[in-house]
Parts: sequence; structure tokens; C-alpha cells
Amino acid sequence: MPSDRSLPAPIAAVRGEDRMAADALRAFALARKADGVRVGGIVVAAAGDLPPASRAGSTSKGILLDVSTGEVISIRQELGPGSQACNLDTAALARACAAVERAIAGGVDLVVLNKFGGQEVARRGMMSAFHAAAAAGLPIACVVSPKAADVWQAFAAELAVWVPPDLAALEAWWDGVAASRRTAA
Repeated sequence: MPSDRSLPAPIAAVRGEDRMAADALRAFALARKADGVRVGGIVVAAAGDLPPASRAGSTSKGILLDVSTGEVISIRQELGPGSQACNLDTAALARACAAVERAIAGGVDLVVLNKFGGQEVARRGMMSAFHAAAAAGLPIACVVSPKAADVWQAFAAELAVWVPPDLAALEAWWDGVAASRRTAA
């Protein structure tokens, strides 16, 4: 929680690994963008975000949506049937992170980041985007994996507040952050 209780926390952390948390963050990001807020970031894609040819027999698992551009980014590698190896495409994840950093440099009002999880615990994944957003003084909304909660707490400290995995909670957080930013301007 922030030390100055009169100001809302600049980071909203949605705890959860389930689709509900990811869907709430996606809905929040797209609603803010529709409201004219300049949103930069990456969220887990929904099936409707995929190109029509990719939708048949496919899930959106491992596929991200760049909120700024609408680009769909797969972070999964096809390793073949029966593979037990991790299918995370770290090069694709790095490209997604770079896209977020470009959006931040281009000027945004809000940053959304799909997840603070194992990659970020290891200081990889979207970690440099988290740092870029924080250094720019931008509000951040993200999902935090329960397995990464302790590292998250050390990383975000008093800058973050936990919010439930629902759109209304994220909107309430944003309303407070946006109001304090308007007052400060």
C-alpha cells in the first residue's frame, strides 16, 4: 500500500493465474482504450482477437495482444506432439516487451502488463517494461501469479495495491489514479 494514504497506489496488482484475472485485465485495458485513454501494454488475447484463419480449433493460450497496435503475438513454440519441454518462446516474449517499451516511449497514460510470473521472478520476461513504466511514473495494471507474489511484494513494495480479478475493481482503482493525476496536472 502507498505510504501517503491520500494518494491511490500507482500499481494495481490482480492476483491470479486463472483466465478470470487475465480476462479482467484485458477487458479493463480495452475499455480504457475505448474511453480515449492512451493505453500501452500486453494482455492475454481472447479467441476473438485472433485472425479468422487462426480461430478454428485454436485457443488463445500463449497468445498476447498488443493493446496499442492490436498486433497478436504468439509466445508459444510448437515443439511437436508428446513434448514435455517448456514451450515458451522467450524471443517472442522479448519482442512483446520491446513493443511495450516503445509504447511507453511514445507516450501513454496507462500501462497494462499481462503477468508478473516466473520469467519476471528471474528478472526476464516483461521485467524491463515494468521498470520503464515505473521510471516514467506511469500507472500500471498487471496480473501477478500467486507463485510470484513474494517477489512481487519485494519489487512493488508500497507502490502497489492488490485488487480482485474483476473489471469493477480495476475501474475503481483507475478512477482514483486518473483523478489524482488530473489534480496534480
